[in-house]
Amino acid sequence: MSKKERKSDPRVIRSRQLLRAALISLIPEKGFAAISVQDIADRATLNRATFYLHYQDKTELLMDAFEELIARATPLPPEDGLPDLASAPDSIERVFNRIAEHADFFRVMLAEENVPAFAARVRAYVEEVGLKWLSVLQPDDEKVVVPREIAINFIGSAFLGVIVWWLQNDRPYPAEDMAVQLLRLTALGLHRSLGLEVVSMPIN
Repeated sequence: MSKKERKSDPRVIRSRQLLRAALISLIPEKGFAAISVQDIADRATLNRATFYLHYQDKTELLMDAFEELIARATPLPPEDGLPDLASAPDSIERVFNRIAEHADFFRVMLAEENVPAFAARVRAYVEEVGLKWLSVLQPDDEKVVVPREIAINFIGSAFLGVIVWWLQNDRPYPAEDMAVQLLRLTALGLHRSLGLEVVSMPIN
């Protein structure tokens, strides 16, 4: 069976679904570091051999779980086109809704110091999305005042920090509000978002 055929095989799809669900349910209970492949296989009602048919280790499974939860559920705009700015709140809200659906999983994983790759993947996803939106807001590189790589890193760090705060404080605002507030901060800037008068700054 070819790799493409395996991906579409219902048995493969089902096994991967069971393994992802098992890991997602175990993480709030035990934390990622304490989970063994046997734990995952037992929870999924599969054997270890089946696990290794699909994944090299639990970290690869973790990354696949993230792709399923967020990246595949809230896909990036197509490479050959730019997103509609009016759809930005809905796109961000979908991300927050998906995180809320699995809040315990994300709360543990984003605080887990032993798995920096997970937070890095979440941040990379935010930066990928941010780069698309920056291309809409300002497509002309000659007019960019702050280098794009600095702006993207700023957005990635800010969004990830807000997501962690939101989860650690039991989601005090609904996903819709979070989407609007983050968009305001990103599109309007801190000064205007706080209702302050925008003043000229001595920066060339």
